[in-house]
Amino acid sequence: MSFSRFLMIFLFLLALYALIDPQVGLGFAGVANFAFAPLIGFGGTLPVLTILLAGMLTTTISSIIRDHYTNWVKMARTQKIMAAWRKEQMEAIRKGQQTKLEKLKEAQQGFLKDSMEVQMAPMKSTAWTMFMFIVVFTWLRLFVDITLGNLGNQWIAVPWSTHVFLNSAVVFPSWVLLYSLLAIPFGQIVIRLLKYVRFKRRLDTMGVPLQPQDGA
Repeated sequence: MSFSRFLMIFLFLLALYALIDPQVGLGFAGVANFAFAPLIGFGGTLPVLTILLAGMLTTTISSIIRDHYTNWVKMARTQKIMAAWRKEQMEAIRKGQQTKLEKLKEAQQGFLKDSMEVQMAPMKSTAWTMFMFIVVFTWLRLFVDITLGNLGNQWIAVPWSTHVFLNSAVVFPSWVLLYSLLAIPFGQIVIRLLKYVRFKRRLDTMGVPLQPQDGA
């Protein structure tokens, strides 16, 4: 556990350093290029597919890391308990039931620890995912600026336009928007799939069927 905590802190500081000093991020991207270029670069001939695969790769890895640090069953149980507790608290406040409010405060101590653990779970994966996204985004920027620029292949077709320049920007460059458009929905699918697997394993352990049986 100490080594894992040290590694998370180290990666978080390294990610911050890469943000502060762009040359560090470029160095990481240069190393990543040895793996990404032959795997998903396609020589710059399929830029949309490259961006899609980069998004799928990062969202899948970040989803797996998040799943590793998150107890979905505890999260669901704690959220249900907190929702019920807040409902009772609002009812007690509305009716001015001070005795019930005191009892609710005492009951809160029972699930406060679980609530804190649930809230802190996403923070545990932040260092890993932040570092990974910095490396991948820097590599994609080099891919668009250098690889595609040298080929003159920085224009793509999308459903709403036949000519989109990947480096054109209003707030973010078009390739960042394309990455987000492709990666975010895929990430949600991966998270839901991982949740399904976790809950199914828990139900199997408890001997409870996944689907309600006839007459149940």
